Amino acid sequence: MASAARATRAARRPPANPRRRARALMIGTLVVFSVFAAQLFRVQAFDASATRKDASAKRAVGSTIPAMRGRILDTNGVVLASSVERFTVNADPKALATYLKTAKTEGDPNAYGAQPAAAQVAPLLGMPVDQVTRLFSIDPKRPENRYVQIAKDVTPQTWGQIKTLGIPGLSVDRTAARQYPTGFAGGALVGYVLPADQAPGDGVELLMNNTLKGTTGKIVGEMAANGALIPGSQTVDQPAVNGSDVTLTLDSDLQFFAENALAQQVINTDAESGTVVVMEVATGKIRACPTYPSVDPNDIGKAVKANLANRCFGESFEPGSTGKAMTMAAALETNAVTASTGVIVPNRLPRAGELFKDNEDHPIQNLTAAGVIAKSSNIGTMLIGERVPPATMESFYRKFGIASPTGVGFAGENHGLLAPSATWGKAQRYTVLFGQGYSLNAIQAAGVFQTIANGGVRMPPTLIESTTDAAGQVTAAPVPQGIRVVSTQTAATLSRMLEEVTGPNGTARAARITGYRVAGKTGTADRYVQTSKNSGGYQGFTASFIGYAPADKPKYIVAVFIQAPKQGMFGGQLAGPVFHQVMTYLLQKDGIAPTGVSAPPMAVFPDRPLSEDDPKVLSDKQAKLLGF
Repeated sequence: MASAARATRAARRPPANPRRRARALMIGTLVVFSVFAAQLFRVQAFDASATRKDASAKRAVGSTIPAMRGRILDTNGVVLASSVERFTVNADPKALATYLKTAKTEGDPNAYGAQPAAAQVAPLLGMPVDQVTRLFSIDPKRPENRYVQIAKDVTPQTWGQIKTLGIPGLSVDRTAARQYPTGFAGGALVGYVLPADQAPGDGVELLMNNTLKGTTGKIVGEMAANGALIPGSQTVDQPAVNGSDVTLTLDSDLQFFAENALAQQVINTDAESGTVVVMEVATGKIRACPTYPSVDPNDIGKAVKANLANRCFGESFEPGSTGKAMTMAAALETNAVTASTGVIVPNRLPRAGELFKDNEDHPIQNLTAAGVIAKSSNIGTMLIGERVPPATMESFYRKFGIASPTGVGFAGENHGLLAPSATWGKAQRYTVLFGQGYSLNAIQAAGVFQTIANGGVRMPPTLIESTTDAAGQVTAAPVPQGIRVVSTQTAATLSRMLEEVTGPNGTARAARITGYRVAGKTGTADRYVQTSKNSGGYQGFTASFIGYAPADKPKYIVAVFIQAPKQGMFGGQLAGPVFHQVMTYLLQKDGIAPTGVSAPPMAVFPDRPLSEDDPKVLSDKQAKLLGF
């Protein structure tokens, strides 16, 4: 029954219509094509830009355009550091395999591929042909590798010669190399950059890196399916901006002269190292800052690590007797003494449970305060300095810039150390008076005498004179404000007292310059050496002399420090001759005429015998009566 019903329904269906089926198929095809057409229209009309960018991105290959670091110049425009364009040559071994040297027959197997290419390129690079051939050849272990670095630091001239050979598969990356024309002279001050990435390592290169480095640019090209760069496809996506030039206050001729004079004395005295600072009195500008041993930044890989940092900023030490200038300045400023105040100096002075002495034994001496400076008497300085309260004395040291940043911002600067006076031990209260028990660096030490020579106004030191951008716009460095430390009268009196140091009764005869009035101070300090992180001890000496000339109208401070000499120890004998050479050079270079007149008289010895019973005389007896 069911089967009969199905047969009846089938018999009622009309036969299939081929036209209707064809029409349905056509309509379906048109719908599909319409969808494709709409999608194509969308891609080409609405998303064309994005699609092109996506396709280009897949083919794009980028390379950087290095920015040339700015130059470092001295105050006269002499180049101390500059950058030159260099190239790194790269090779595509697969492309090189297609090279045919036309000078040989096609049947010669050696004329095809890496070997004939290497035979032409290697002599230009100064490399063995065998080595270049290996680099040009496809590596069986990495047959897919299409990038091999061949040579670095290639000059534009050499790359130009290689390029004209027309060898396929060779390309370059632009790089830069840093050159230092003055070499060792100023090497530890100018600093250096690392050859691999031009990153600054020390000195002005590090201090002014943000100004010098510039901004890297970018080149974008398109890569073909075979991995080769499509000719003519490279465009500058972002231009490089070269760094700005930096002009220093440094005088390279003076730097060279001072470094040579220093090096000879360090060698003669078998010393560990030495430092010279030349500072302009009126401005605080650093005109020279040599250290020895130094480094050649052109060959930094051979430098001794200890010599990389500039000792003018990076090394602190106890000043010894040059620090007595600050003690005397405080005593004069507070009216504790005058230049003519009488001082009875015994052979030993009992203080803080110890017996203090001068460098050499002597009978009881009658001196003036000026004589104490001229003779560099520790005992006399203690008798004078104890009249000034410790907190007041500390405040003067800090006004002179001790234990404070110089303001130059030099990397690795050691600010020195001066403990608060409230923490000074019983003995330290006296040792600081003659320059032991605190530390400073060479720039700070020179700044003390710059302050005295400048009428009592301390000018913070400067090393940067100006910057010049790629467009030639010059920007002068900010001029620091002077800081009044002592009065003009105190500075003038102390300056005159310091002239007696180079006089017939002083300790620095070797620093004298014929025809010129010279003021300054010798120093011989016990040298503290850090032997481990938490311990150290005194080993050897720091011999120094800091002074200026002409004393009545000074232009420059010259500070000389000889560290750990094995031949001698006294500042007048070891540092004085270097001061003499450098200051003489400056006077002649600037055409400064001889003084022409003698200094006003100032007594080193009192005009009458001194009595311990005289309340106006400084002596151990009077000190005890006053409770010291």
